[in-house]
Amino acid sequence: MSHTIILFPFFNDEVSLNLVLNDLEKLLLNQNEGFSVLIVNDGTPSFSLKTKFPYRIIHLQRNIGHQKAIAIGLAYAHEQLSFDQVLVMDCDGEDRPEDAFQLLQKENAGSEIVVARRSTRQESKRFRFFYRIYKLMFLVLTGKKITFGNFMLLPRRVVDTLVYHTEIWNHLAGAVLKSKITYSVIDSHRGKRRDGVSKMSFTSLLLHGLGAIGVFIEIVASRLLLFSLFLIALSVVAILVIFSIRFFTNEAIPGWATTAVSSMLIILLQSFLLSLFIIFLYLSLKTQRQFIPANHYKDYVRSVEISKNE
Repeated sequence: MSHTIILFPFFNDEVSLNLVLNDLEKLLLNQNEGFSVLIVNDGTPSFSLKTKFPYRIIHLQRNIGHQKAIAIGLAYAHEQLSFDQVLVMDCDGEDRPEDAFQLLQKENAGSEIVVARRSTRQESKRFRFFYRIYKLMFLVLTGKKITFGNFMLLPRRVVDTLVYHTEIWNHLAGAVLKSKITYSVIDSHRGKRRDGVSKMSFTSLLLHGLGAIGVFIEIVASRLLLFSLFLIALSVVAILVIFSIRFFTNEAIPGWATTAVSSMLIILLQSFLLSLFIIFLYLSLKTQRQFIPANHYKDYVRSVEISKNE
């Protein structure tokens, strides 16, 4: 009988978590396979859990963000638990239990990654506007489309690989894209939050998006470097054209050449400084010690709570 771990990053969402677990019990406990719950408590002082699932709660030393909490959960499962696959989902209800059931029922589930792509969303127009801008920036800077988030089903062999990818520390979906591991997609609908309001501020969402882009730092750095070199070349050509017009034709207007050349020199200097900054930033990042979740996750774990029915 196969065994699935349901992994939740958790922070101050006790009511929502218990409601989601209750819905999952109705959908999954009558299935002919085993399920257990792994909760990564990302800094909540205390909470009570009401579920029939066997569970473990990893209590972290401090709040470090839900992406890092997911990475720690995967690394802990890789080292400490026996399982066939891990279902990663949020505990607030926006990842719907019925869609989780569809992920588990997908034909390729257990042999490859299955991700949930949001076909409908319920956020405000303002959020959707900035989300489109984020996806456009991601495409321009990385050359890839990102159409899914953390809501996914990961086979054991994939978990055992991903926990050695430092990129999951910043963004799980971005790490899956960068790893080039094949995945299949199901369409899902964004559910309504079960209780309270989102803890994610606009700043947190912005940093979350930048984390996804940062996974592809090598590609981003190379594209920005090429762009700065293009601006330098364009500035040099423009200056040569301005001098040609000024000294070899009668089209020049008094005073305009000085202003135009000054503007091009400013662009040239800024582009040159941008290229230097990118080069030194990239070299600095390459010399830093990489954080490998499988090796270093214990630095953030305070304790592990195990249910009596495990």
